[in-house]
Amino acid sequence: MTSDDRTEHFDTAIAVDLGATNLRVGLVTRTGEIERLSVSRLPKDLPDAGIISDLIIRTIHSLVSDQEIETSAGIGIGAMGPIDRSHSAIVHPPNVPLDIIPLSDPLSAEFNLPVRLVNDCSAGLLGEAYFGEGKRSNNFVYVTISTGIGAGILAQGTIISGRSGNAGEVGHLFVDNQYNLTCGCGRKGHWEGYASGRFLPRFYQEWRRKQGISSGDPEILSARDVFNSIREQGDPDECEFIHELGRINARGISDIIVAYDPDTIVLDGSVVLNNQDLIIPPIEQYADCYLPMPRLTVSSLSGFAPLLGASVIAHGYDTPFGSLE
Repeated sequence: MTSDDRTEHFDTAIAVDLGATNLRVGLVTRTGEIERLSVSRLPKDLPDAGIISDLIIRTIHSLVSDQEIETSAGIGIGAMGPIDRSHSAIVHPPNVPLDIIPLSDPLSAEFNLPVRLVNDCSAGLLGEAYFGEGKRSNNFVYVTISTGIGAGILAQGTIISGRSGNAGEVGHLFVDNQYNLTCGCGRKGHWEGYASGRFLPRFYQEWRRKQGISSGDPEILSARDVFNSIREQGDPDECEFIHELGRINARGISDIIVAYDPDTIVLDGSVVLNNQDLIIPPIEQYADCYLPMPRLTVSSLSGFAPLLGASVIAHGYDTPFGSLE
């Protein structure tokens, strides 16, 4: 049976959402129902890339029976980027200390299934287009602010994927030259180096230092710590750091607006989902309105947009919105 035949005969797919912090694996139907789900954290110690592929393989075996694997359309992976041109591996990820992470070949060899790999933001875009806010728009941008920052773009009903599937790496837009903080990619002033879950604590500590508030709080180790600290101080709307973060986020969002002129921007990722009240109003306040301000909304898919998009890709790279191959 060919790969195309599989997608026509089988209703379920194995979906993988591989981020820099968490791994999600699900058995998902064509209609977007997650029949079974596993969520785990990546090991902090990653001496070689095989640890990641082995973890995915073990998780699939523990979650999905052999019969369900045999009757699955395939395995779709939405992964932290960048993705190589052959859609087989992650290359030079800025938030994981590995150079190349092969995925398609080890999973295909283990399960004898077609394995299709895309950038996690492209997967998130598809999840929204099929099952979420994107059903209302042919011109929208999906933006995730989590461990990293990235985007997927739908313009006039067509996915903009770029030459190797990595269009939308908006976390590396230049947004600041005052603090000159270094991004995980090694360059300075990038959006991800300030507002992502990985680097937000550092930005908060540096802002405090510049304000002369303190030399830093060793207990501020995560984005959650940052927002908890702000909420504990009183009215978070009056917190100057929230406005400074809002200016940084608004610069990234403003660049997206003038680049793609969307009517909707769908925000996702743990930083946004857990702190909507502190993230969205400052963006709306400080965004550059050279073009009309699009509708800003938060994903209604509870953080599962990339997993649902990965399930779509498991059935084939060709979609109603164009090919991601």
